[in-house]
Amino acid sequence: MKIARRIKRTGALGVCLYLAAHSLAIAGQPSSEAVVPVEHASFHQLVFADGDVAILNNRYPPKGDSGFHTHYRDLFAVIIKPSPSSGQGLGKPLTASPVYPAGAAFYSAVGAEPRTHRVVNGDDGEFQVIVVEMRRAQPLGDAVSSRDAAPQYVQVSDNPRMRAWRLVLEPGQSAPPVTQANKGVRIVVRGGVLTTIVPGLQDQQLALRPGDFSIEPAGATRALKNSGAETIELVELELK
Repeated sequence: MKIARRIKRTGALGVCLYLAAHSLAIAGQPSSEAVVPVEHASFHQLVFADGDVAILNNRYPPKGDSGFHTHYRDLFAVIIKPSPSSGQGLGKPLTASPVYPAGAAFYSAVGAEPRTHRVVNGDDGEFQVIVVEMRRAQPLGDAVSSRDAAPQYVQVSDNPRMRAWRLVLEPGQSAPPVTQANKGVRIVVRGGVLTTIVPGLQDQQLALRPGDFSIEPAGATRALKNSGAETIELVELELK
């Protein structure tokens, strides 16, 4: 009789342990397993698209959960507002992600193998990333600007799809003229009052904010000056 009771207790304990382990295993799973294209993921806002690029402004509020979504194109990402967050591949556990500083930039060659994942922000503040998807089927093969004559531009990425630079201008500082060979994108990491100087045109002042972006046309020649009181930081990419 005692043996039977012991077996029952052991069996009950085993069920409890199994249920506890099962609960821990699924604790990090979202309520829905539906997978959507990245343009339809929560907290991913498509703000521009043409035949060359698509730009997503990803803004996660505290505890914001993107849900599972799939990236199908090569992409370039710039951190605007860092925050502790976690990531999860489909069928894998939710794990903490590294916290990169504002301005950190990354290229990911996704196109050859689509990637499905989920991002969950922490609970301390907003997490913002600007993502540029490469929509050209193939690079055009045209030459890309070097910007060697403008050392204020520091190259941060060079790959088969694009080349990118970081430009930091303190108040009153300028960058000499550069001619952009191909179409590109400018992403604002730290804003302020920026003056654009184009030959033959009146100087243009722009009040920039973090997360702003602009499409930069091919063949444009421009110099830049920080005309305000705040440090300006830009990341510019040029398509290949």
